[in-house]
Amino acid sequence: MDSSVEVSIEKLDDVAFEKEGQPFDLLQTKHHLNKAASLSDGSVDLWKTLRVWAELTRQDPSLPGRTRFALVTTGPAPDGSAAQLLRPAMVDSPPRDISLAHEMLMAAAEASTNKELKKAIEVFTGLPPAQRESLLSAVQVLDGYPLISDLEAVIEKQIVMIAPSGKVGLARQQLEGWWWPRVCAILQSAKPGVIAVTEVEQKLDDIRDSLKRDALPLDMEGVEPPATELDALNEMPFVRQLREVGIGKTRLEYAKRDYYRAFTQRSQWIRQSLLFDGEMSRFEGVLIEEWQPRFAQMCDGLPSNCDDSEIRNAGLSLYAWVEVEARFPFRSIINRFLNVGSFHMLANDLRVGWHRDYETMFSKQTEGA
Repeated sequence: MDSSVEVSIEKLDDVAFEKEGQPFDLLQTKHHLNKAASLSDGSVDLWKTLRVWAELTRQDPSLPGRTRFALVTTGPAPDGSAAQLLRPAMVDSPPRDISLAHEMLMAAAEASTNKELKKAIEVFTGLPPAQRESLLSAVQVLDGYPLISDLEAVIEKQIVMIAPSGKVGLARQQLEGWWWPRVCAILQSAKPGVIAVTEVEQKLDDIRDSLKRDALPLDMEGVEPPATELDALNEMPFVRQLREVGIGKTRLEYAKRDYYRAFTQRSQWIRQSLLFDGEMSRFEGVLIEEWQPRFAQMCDGLPSNCDDSEIRNAGLSLYAWVEVEARFPFRSIINRFLNVGSFHMLANDLRVGWHRDYETMFSKQTEGA
């Protein structure tokens, strides 16, 4: 598709494709929980759609000559119906017949006693005959489309080429996770917005790159955890360790945020089967081995008769290394929250610590908890 194309939602129609501000594809969408609702000549879905397009055509008679009007519906167009004659030209369908479809719709309008359709019929039949046929010539009925419950498989089929083997489901989740918030923001905005096709292409490129064998998606980067989740961490061993060496309130909140992000990110990778056997254990082994000589150096630097304030200050200096400097690669990723948060996960299990006597102090607290 042309990279200058933009997609709008609930602006000119349910969905519209525009170029330089001018629509060339207007889509009306109709979804039913089952496929029983059909597009008969007296169909409410059909006539309400024709009303929208007839009003646009009345305002701008040139519109049908440069725009496709597409009705996308889960319901079927019955054999012998006007809607069937307005399907796109396909090998397994009757040929398009605009004149006959026009006759059938006018006959249905004349015979209709449905009060719900009165206004739609008036708008459509109020157009001059040439404009009605011009409008219908631009209409394409795309019936029998998948239910929303079937969309996962449909989307995955379309994007299968961008994802490595076994990861197409994850690619679809990432695309939906980006797309739906954009759509919701547009629907809630007072001024209708658009999504450029180039944005979609760029997102697909990002997803493809993130799913390469040596890459991992960082979904938690920049995520602000809910306050309730952070409060639930207040008595965790890693938090108690940090309090013991006198860390300030702001840094403690940062620590809890890093723990939450790392724990959640690692859990997501495990659920999505993105990690190799033993990979996370090897990463934790690197962190522990980098901590060990620094912890030993800290302990050696503390005199036997030192007071509690000296021990706490030494622990703060050791933890400052984790906050600012400790950046070790996990596969191809070198990331702050993953490193810092993983150290907190290790501290939570007393596999690393900041206070000289953390093992004895906190193992007793853990036993008494």
